[in-house]
Amino acid sequence: MKTRIGYHCPLERFTPQEHLNNIKTAEANGFRGFMCSDHFYPWSKRQGASIASWPWLGSAMGQTGLPFGVVTSPTVRCHPVVIAQYIATLASMYEDRLWVALGSGQLLNEHITNEHWPVKKERNERLKEAIHIIRSLLKGENVTYEGKYFQVYDTKLYTLPSVMPKLLVAALSNESAHDLAGCSDGIITVVKPAEDQKEFIYAYQQGGGDISNLHLQAIMSYAKDQEQAEQEAWYNWRHAVLGGKLQAEIRTPEDFDSAVELVTPEQVKEIIRISSDPKEHLEWLQEDISCGFSQIYIQDVSHNQAETIEMYGKILKNLNV
Repeated sequence: MKTRIGYHCPLERFTPQEHLNNIKTAEANGFRGFMCSDHFYPWSKRQGASIASWPWLGSAMGQTGLPFGVVTSPTVRCHPVVIAQYIATLASMYEDRLWVALGSGQLLNEHITNEHWPVKKERNERLKEAIHIIRSLLKGENVTYEGKYFQVYDTKLYTLPSVMPKLLVAALSNESAHDLAGCSDGIITVVKPAEDQKEFIYAYQQGGGDISNLHLQAIMSYAKDQEQAEQEAWYNWRHAVLGGKLQAEIRTPEDFDSAVELVTPEQVKEIIRISSDPKEHLEWLQEDISCGFSQIYIQDVSHNQAETIEMYGKILKNLNV
């Protein structure tokens, strides 16, 4: 099975039109798919964008024939019934081109409705209920559901996709991978050391997950000058040093900026793949492929997206994927 290499559109950065330009550049350079995240806020005031993913996806998918994915949370800010309708509409417009990864969310995006923010175990339980509701609605069922966290009464969708989109789960920890495996068609995670990644995949498999549908969001930074690549990674993505658990509990971009005020570029280098050498990026990509990922989405946290896309385009020409 060949691995699909795609491009991640960081909607926390850049304008909607700049992202449309980037996907056109990526398609011209051999990328074979796209993904984005459904954020309300950026991770930092420096990132400065607040793009709604669903309307942007409607436009973006109309400008290319390639598949698209979105990572979203259907548990607090948006009710699962609403997310199901969004999914059904896009999947009806663009047959067999949409996949969705459903996650338990981050306080950064979910606090805007001023709802209770639950602990992680409860967030995962809410997510399981939400996925059940979404999947049932996408099948065309008339849904009445009395759960612990969600109640749905006599509800159905009248616009349904002809091809059921894959419903993945988004997870960072081995525990969540195992816990959420049973309700998923696949999983998406982020880069980790190879042995840690294998343990993550094993945990997902042991939970009943389909390891033929493993997706990776590969966060990296590239510039022709090494110091520039390091500086831009630090400027744009230093919150990565906080780790997934803490990132899920911080409330605002201003709070994130305060939390990472003393983080150094050296600390960021330990977390993010940063290199001015294309060969090193190729080696990282080959390592990820060897872990068994069926789809890998490159997320560049430096400033010049076109430069990185073109560099990876040269890699993809020589990579048997």
